Amino acid sequence: MQAQYSAILSQESDWRIKYMRQRYFESANKMGKLLAWQLRKRKKQNVISKIIMEDNIIEDPVEIEKGFVQFFGKLYERGTEDRIEIERYLEQDRGKYILEEDRAWLNREVTVDEVIEAINRMKNGKAPGPDGLPSKYYKILGELLAPVLRDVINNILQGGKIPGSWKEAYITLVPKSETEKTDIKNFRPISLLNNDYKIFADIMASRLKRLLMKHIHKDQAGFLPNRYQKDNVRHILNIIEYLDTRIDVPAALIFIDAEKAFDNVSWEFLLVCLEKAGIEGPYLKGIRTIYSEQQAMLIINNNLTKPFKIEKGTRQGCPLSPLLFIMVLEVIANRIRDAGNVKGIRIGRKEFKLKAYADDLVLSLEEPVDSVCKLIELLEEFGRLSGFRLNRKKTKILTKNLANEDKNQLEQKTGIKIVNKAKYLGIWLSPKNINLVEDNYDKIWQEIKKDLDTWQRLKLSWTGRMAAIKMCILPRLLFLFQNIPVIKGITRFNNWQKMLTKFIWQGKRARIKFKYLTDARERGGFAVPNLKLYYEAACLSWLKEWATLRNTDLLDLEGFDIRFGWHAYLWQGKGEVHRGFSSHIIRGSLLAVWNRYKKLIEKGTPWWLSPVDIIRLKKPNMTEERWTYEDLLTKSEEGWKIKPYDELKDKIKEWLLFHQINALWGEHKTQGVRDKKSRYQVEILESNDKHLSKLYKQLLEWDTREDLVKGGMVKWDRDLGYNIDYSKWQTLWRKGMKFTACATLRENLEKMVYRWYLTPAKLGKMYKTVDNCCWRCKDKIGTFFHMWWTCEAVKEFWGMIYDELKKILKYNFPKKPELFLLGMIDEEIKKPDRTFFQYASAAARILIAQKWKSPDIPTIEEWQVKLYQYIELARLTQKIRQNNTMKHKDEWKNFLIYVKNNTGINNITAEDS
Repeated sequence: MQAQYSAILSQESDWRIKYMRQRYFESANKMGKLLAWQLRKRKKQNVISKIIMEDNIIEDPVEIEKGFVQFFGKLYERGTEDRIEIERYLEQDRGKYILEEDRAWLNREVTVDEVIEAINRMKNGKAPGPDGLPSKYYKILGELLAPVLRDVINNILQGGKIPGSWKEAYITLVPKSETEKTDIKNFRPISLLNNDYKIFADIMASRLKRLLMKHIHKDQAGFLPNRYQKDNVRHILNIIEYLDTRIDVPAALIFIDAEKAFDNVSWEFLLVCLEKAGIEGPYLKGIRTIYSEQQAMLIINNNLTKPFKIEKGTRQGCPLSPLLFIMVLEVIANRIRDAGNVKGIRIGRKEFKLKAYADDLVLSLEEPVDSVCKLIELLEEFGRLSGFRLNRKKTKILTKNLANEDKNQLEQKTGIKIVNKAKYLGIWLSPKNINLVEDNYDKIWQEIKKDLDTWQRLKLSWTGRMAAIKMCILPRLLFLFQNIPVIKGITRFNNWQKMLTKFIWQGKRARIKFKYLTDARERGGFAVPNLKLYYEAACLSWLKEWATLRNTDLLDLEGFDIRFGWHAYLWQGKGEVHRGFSSHIIRGSLLAVWNRYKKLIEKGTPWWLSPVDIIRLKKPNMTEERWTYEDLLTKSEEGWKIKPYDELKDKIKEWLLFHQINALWGEHKTQGVRDKKSRYQVEILESNDKHLSKLYKQLLEWDTREDLVKGGMVKWDRDLGYNIDYSKWQTLWRKGMKFTACATLRENLEKMVYRWYLTPAKLGKMYKTVDNCCWRCKDKIGTFFHMWWTCEAVKEFWGMIYDELKKILKYNFPKKPELFLLGMIDEEIKKPDRTFFQYASAAARILIAQKWKSPDIPTIEEWQVKLYQYIELARLTQKIRQNNTMKHKDEWKNFLIYVKNNTGINNITAEDS
């Protein structure tokens, strides 16, 4: 028994070693969890060693657990809300009542397709709930489990009981950043729920989401499709810009913080809200079943506490939770919008008062002393019934144009602090937008500089450093680009680029042009982010609102002082006439980027252009329809022209306006007009998907168009004595580079393309004292091609490789340098053998590189061992990915036969590497 046990342990150890090597083979030096682990700051383990309760320091682990259970048990106790009082309060709510067709859509039976779609939406790698079944389990067995889950869900919707496991949750505690970890209140509870429950909740959420798009005011940007936090930030920046010009208008921005907002929601209030909205039948039964009986256990220092009851709150971690929360929050949002004594900022007939992103509320109020006091009354009345509790300590106020005496009065009456800076949705805001760059961009760049200094000391490869930039630097800057595109000029971008280049090349001279690094992979680049282009793409994404003219609330606020229509600035150059247009921090930045790319984006008069908007002077509020050329033009034998007045009189009611449009068209048609919509109109203006990536891709294409043929390609043509067709380079970049999951092998091929290795000839030019002769033959000048192909010693090595490959593949093929050095495989290598051939040539190249400055050349035995190790790891990767099909087995078949019959190395395994 002991021997068997030892054998099992040995096998387990062998497997773990092999798995570690496979993980490094697949994941090293590229974006993923392994690199993230290497790069992240080394923090202390998330161990709760002490807490403070009632001014007592508690360090005993058992008492700490009791303290947390006591706090959260009390937090989740049912409140004292009275249903009759809630119903009376909600009778005054002006929320929309759902239509019968929407109710029928909510209440229809769940289908197998819905279950499968919900399973497919589940993310891999998330912690499972109490039953321990991960999402991968449901994805693998989805076809088998979907009918069973459908029946269970439909039974619940018809009033059946939910499984007991759906009532349970583990709660993991995440400390809030920049807070004291000894205070229990500073931990955010995240529920780990069973995945079968999450499938049910996801189906319910998908149905409700479509309904809420109609019923939740556009002021709420959280959790709903095509609503973004950047819209809220843009709104606040515009309010501040407006108040800068209206010094006679005292105002305040109040950033509301609710105490444990999700965890305090009253179930009774939530259910009455749903009833008042007209939700009934099976869907309401399903919600009632969830929010009737729950229990949870806390995870404290990897230990589970005793279970305790949950009697209120929406569980953070449940797909349905945020949608139910914003339904509850919409009640108070409507009260605030309707409250005449809570005065918002007025522009013309419109009032701008409230913006919300989930529980992050911000209000812009005139007459701040009276308005804020009334606001607090409304919040407290709402909170008494719903569980929403205003946290006065964390709620902040920014003031504009307010006298010191009024500031003191405002603080005394409300108990809320007036601050010079406030953080809203991750953006630092102040009463002056001029501080945005310093408070946000400069601050984040200082953090990035510290990270770059730390990462320099890590053992990252060249491609690993580029991956670090993409994974850990770009997202931080993209967040700012998308929320506050207010940088003017290019100085900052140039400085940032220099620092990133220094990091990539470790302070040494760059071996590849930065433009080549930033180019797309399908054009032979490395996809290193071009920060300037990403910023410009974000600006062009914001310009969509100016072009479409649909979001009139935003346009009236952003254009509170403009003289002409928006399209007059975009197309007629009115920004040069109205100089004040660009003094606005947002408008100036966006217009500068638009003018830079305007002629590339639209090469003629665009279909989306509105002559009506160009002709009309801007009024405080946009009311009438802004008809575009797409609405007004028709094609005749003479070409495009404005439709006759009889066809347009329902749209263009004024005869004078019709003639003005005709006159303007006479000017615009000379610029040319396409027979179809532009790419910008189709992919950006008429689409809601991936604006930033589409725009960046186009800007990058324009930026690198003169570098389509890379310098390395020209040098290869010169060395070979003939031109490699451009299509072969494209095939290499799009397919050839993807032969392996291993970044190290791909990096070697990329280095070959760009002739990355420093040769004696190159070193001789750099340093006068260095001999430029080949390190191996000591005879010829050590050029790149000589060192890799024509040196007699290397030629002998490649000859041996060529002979062995013919034995393995059992057919002849030409011995071409581009085949072995660049992986440019054509029809000479049969399709099933191409992946193997890439590994074989890569193993040979890597051996040469490892002995780069040595006079020795690798042996055929070293190549066999190296290749066997790579192939073993590649096969293991396929197994782990569950991609070990017959097709992949055939890729290695010939080599494995060769190993078994000819070399005697079949016992070598990946752990020998």
